[in-house]
Amino acid sequence: MASNNRRNRTWQWVAAGLAVLSLTGCAMYPTHPGEWPQNWWGDVLKAVSAVIDFFSKYTGGSYGIGLLIVTVLVRLLILPLMIRQIRFSKVMQQIQPEMQKLRERYKGDPQKAQEEMMKLYQKYGVNPMAGCLPMLIQLPILYALFGAIEGNPALNSSTFLGIFHLGQPDHYYILPLLAAVTTYLSSKVMMTGNDPQQKMMLFIMPIFIFFIGSRFASGLALYWIYSNIFTTVQTYFIRVRPANAASTQGGR
Repeated sequence: MASNNRRNRTWQWVAAGLAVLSLTGCAMYPTHPGEWPQNWWGDVLKAVSAVIDFFSKYTGGSYGIGLLIVTVLVRLLILPLMIRQIRFSKVMQQIQPEMQKLRERYKGDPQKAQEEMMKLYQKYGVNPMAGCLPMLIQLPILYALFGAIEGNPALNSSTFLGIFHLGQPDHYYILPLLAAVTTYLSSKVMMTGNDPQQKMMLFIMPIFIFFIGSRFASGLALYWIYSNIFTTVQTYFIRVRPANAASTQGGR
């Protein structure tokens, strides 16, 4: 379990690093609103921009609401992956005693311990890297949203609730702070067991998201807030509530 958790956390840091490098890669994004990259990626950004324009048009011209609708659609699109991730976490928690026995039995032989762990994963039909897939899938979406916000003239100059300029960083740090808080809440709800590395990431990721949210356009922070709220509610109804119900019935 420890080696598996380390591997998952490594992938999360790699994904986060790629996000930073890609978001700061000037060649991938418009240098000014309306100036799209002249390649296939520019066509993708324009398509995403058009989708946001479409939903914003039919919600009173509110790009904040348009981003909300796009966020819900994205989350529904990757919902099967998230459900799989939640089920994976539940199974990993259930087989933790068996994994502990294997670690103790092959304490002096790490290679043999790893082989037996893989057999255990196969027995229960789990993939050690399944927990990272939803995050990796979301990276291209983040890139596209960032580019669409940067390149869409109307969205870039719009405000949400009359306060937040979606095309500029939030200098009041309200949205970055909300993004960090909702990241903590969604991570807390999804966390299983008492793994020290999970607890460490529980506090590190909100700090990282606060940095990203305060550096880039507010529209990106708003998307992250929407996404975190969706994840928290989704996890509650898929994993937390059924587990509480089962525990209550078992106690009768």
